[in-house]
Amino acid sequence: METRTEADTGDERVLCRHGRPRLLDTRLWGKERGLKVPYPVVCHMVDTGAYFAELWRSVIGSRTRARIAAVLGMSEDEAGRELALWAALHDLGKISPSYQHSLSSDSGVREQYPEHFARLLAGGRYRHGTGGTDNGAGPHNRITHWTLPWTLEQLDYPRSDPDKPVGASLVHAIGQLLGGHHGIFYPRMERPQLEYPATYLPQVGRGEWWEQRLHHVRVLRKLITNDGPRPAEMLPAQLSVVVLGAVMTADWMASEKKSIDSVRRLEDEECCCSEALAQHWHRARKEAETRVRQRGLERCEFAAPQRDELLEAAGFPKGSVHDRIARQLLDEKGPARAGLLLVSAPPGRDRISLGLVAASCLGRTAEARGMALALPDELHMEKAAEDLGSLAEKLFMGAGTLIRLHPLHFDGDTEAASELTPELSLSSQDSALAREWLTSRRRGLLAPLGVGVIDQFLPAVLPVPDNAVRLFALSEKVLVVDDVRPQEPRSHQLLCLLVEWLAALEASVVLLTDTLSGASADLLVQAYRRGARAARGARNREDDTPPSVELPQPGWLHVDGSDGTVTPSPTDVPKDPVREISWCEVRTRSGDADAYVDAVLNSAGDNGSTLVCCDSVEQAQRTFHALQRHRRLRPDLGEIRLLHPRFPWHRVQELVTECRDAHASPARDGSVLVATPSFAEHLPWAFERVITSWVPLPSLSARISRGRNAVLLDAAERPGSPMEQALRERTAQVLRSHGPRLRLPWETAGLVRQVYDDVSALRQSPQAASADGYEARLRYDARHTGIPSPVNVHGDLYELTRAERGFTDRYLAATLGFERAYVLCVHLRGTIAFLDPEGTKKVPFVVSKKRSKRSPAAASEERCRPPVAELARHVIPIPPEWAPTGGISAQIGRGRFKNIKFRNWEERAWLNHVYPVVLSGADDSTTGLLGDMRLDLTDAGLVRLD
Repeated sequence: METRTEADTGDERVLCRHGRPRLLDTRLWGKERGLKVPYPVVCHMVDTGAYFAELWRSVIGSRTRARIAAVLGMSEDEAGRELALWAALHDLGKISPSYQHSLSSDSGVREQYPEHFARLLAGGRYRHGTGGTDNGAGPHNRITHWTLPWTLEQLDYPRSDPDKPVGASLVHAIGQLLGGHHGIFYPRMERPQLEYPATYLPQVGRGEWWEQRLHHVRVLRKLITNDGPRPAEMLPAQLSVVVLGAVMTADWMASEKKSIDSVRRLEDEECCCSEALAQHWHRARKEAETRVRQRGLERCEFAAPQRDELLEAAGFPKGSVHDRIARQLLDEKGPARAGLLLVSAPPGRDRISLGLVAASCLGRTAEARGMALALPDELHMEKAAEDLGSLAEKLFMGAGTLIRLHPLHFDGDTEAASELTPELSLSSQDSALAREWLTSRRRGLLAPLGVGVIDQFLPAVLPVPDNAVRLFALSEKVLVVDDVRPQEPRSHQLLCLLVEWLAALEASVVLLTDTLSGASADLLVQAYRRGARAARGARNREDDTPPSVELPQPGWLHVDGSDGTVTPSPTDVPKDPVREISWCEVRTRSGDADAYVDAVLNSAGDNGSTLVCCDSVEQAQRTFHALQRHRRLRPDLGEIRLLHPRFPWHRVQELVTECRDAHASPARDGSVLVATPSFAEHLPWAFERVITSWVPLPSLSARISRGRNAVLLDAAERPGSPMEQALRERTAQVLRSHGPRLRLPWETAGLVRQVYDDVSALRQSPQAASADGYEARLRYDARHTGIPSPVNVHGDLYELTRAERGFTDRYLAATLGFERAYVLCVHLRGTIAFLDPEGTKKVPFVVSKKRSKRSPAAASEERCRPPVAELARHVIPIPPEWAPTGGISAQIGRGRFKNIKFRNWEERAWLNHVYPVVLSGADDSTTGLLGDMRLDLTDAGLVRLD
């Protein structure tokens, strides 16, 4: 064992102004950026402990507090104080030569405080102080991990048993947990590293550095816990991430300059004795109470509204499927305990509102503190946020802020990113502070109410930095996921993993679907049951797994989070008219690229309205133009409309409203809507006829349900993965065997089971071998990419982030299809970029974040006219592979635009994916270059010119 000083008292001859021994060296900095005078590390540690204590009191719920306290073997108050101490100890690694020297390596700090580190060593107190710099070999968070075990042992925490693995040591587990406070865990230490840390990591320092760390921990423990009991056992993984997420949140808040300025007293920092620190702790607790409330983090509890009032607010058509399911959920036979709800209902805004009603049932029984709504894509986020905002008055009580979870809103207009819900409003001053804080970095998930794309939630179970904060943010909430389907193995497996973790966190989940059935539904049910068993402390796999319980179509299925009981509840509704299905073979002739378009023209009749579901934007554009040409001689027929995402965002919203009004019910005027899957499958259109190509059954049934009759175009050659091709072929076989008459949604479950669960039949397709291999790769990729399930962490938190294996946010975004790219079409006059060809509306200038902080005028201008939010109204989404090789730097260029600056855009995460394209030419033909690719903006949207 290395020699480490263990000192119980300081030098009695060196006293502070209160006459107490000066044990703590206040020259050791914890914070310095933006401060007139550096902030002692002990003060920052006290502040972080105070913020954690407030989060424990006002954010973390009683059920979670009780679970944590039971594992630690303490009362809730004792556990809260012990964990507040852990939070304070997160920056123990800053008491090291590497960290203190690294401050002197910063040019700004070096200029303001020259020779700080040299003076620290000059007094002879730190003779063993040349331990290198705070670089990748030894950042302060890793030093916290490596030095806490020995330090805690000196304070009578249970010692590490040399005959057992290091991972079984409580003090090592605490060290590894707090070493992850920057979002990345470090590998479990080996026995020699635990016993001789300075030998393997010189940056920790020797001698006096260990003495100072021990003094700090001893003083903080006395201050925060009053030398209360020590924990008996380490927390399991699902509770560890809750604690770490709260520690990281507390650290963020305690690091803010305004918070530091509010609590510090320079005269007390001269001594930092027990008396001065007690006063500082008192000030920090009061400041934390105020700021946690101002940041909108307090619990937003579920109300118990009258059933009829809630149904009226939801606005379901009386007697509809959604209305009947909602009434069942709200009556006495509804779910009595927290858990998982699988709800089968037709898609659209009514289903999302139904999901919110279902979440309120679970939220009340679980004593949840908020809700998060996950959507399949960003196209419908604004409407969903409006729906949640309008229902919030009935669903919740307390104070809460609704945050739109999208990278745009983290970069742009805080007003557009959030809205105050009626009856949940904070004061105007507090609400402004809450919006500003929650729309920065990844804090949006911490808001009591959130609406976002599923991409914002799945990273909670991916090995990315800050996944502990994501899991903490979702704990004790109800997660509602819309449009769950069985199609993509990788995404489905990651969703199962997220459901399992949420069950282990005792969070409730609502999954909305109209196509989920059979094995795909059962995987989610079993995932929640496994997680619920982990929450109850069971680590073994269940041997007596009951047979699958089928999800009623329509209806709901409830998995009890307490005992795993699965209860189905079918809903009686009048049966819709039978859908008549016909098949049309598409024969591609040599040199004919528009065989699909010809088939559409032959199938679209002149009587009744028609929905044409296209598989791509390009196909939709070609079909739209062909229909226009075909119908020029028939002015008596209804309009031909085109709806896809490759228009400017504001135009997409206008088109959705226009199409919704025109096709709320089947028309008889011969009108046609040409749409892509994101609209055709998710909005509740009503047509006489639907024309679509063969697609896997979940998508196909969603499309067919939009009309009274359906024409299925069978193209011999279609792009897609081997799995998709095999599923298309199997879907065709099943539907042909079923016959031309189809009842939806009552027959959906049986058809889905035939397509997905009959493995032997699926393997008879020509693509079977390729599909099997492709699916196996996707499942392997999901297992390899996702974090372990809660019961498989086995005391080593490193598995949750795998920092040294290259799993960066960027890599995972590319791998899982989370990447985004956008085009901003501009018109150039000189060096000024305009949003319109007439040159009346300039592209708003994005101010540098640094300049915005320095210049009150610039910051005020941005608040009055937020440029990023304004730009968002005009961007057009494009496939990520269209992005130019040089990124935005090459696209913007040096000096090309006076009002578009690369450096300013580079600072904004969302604008890093927005590429300005200068259009030129006549009004009816304007083209521009995106890298080497030529684009055209027409009445059919953005077109790539090959």
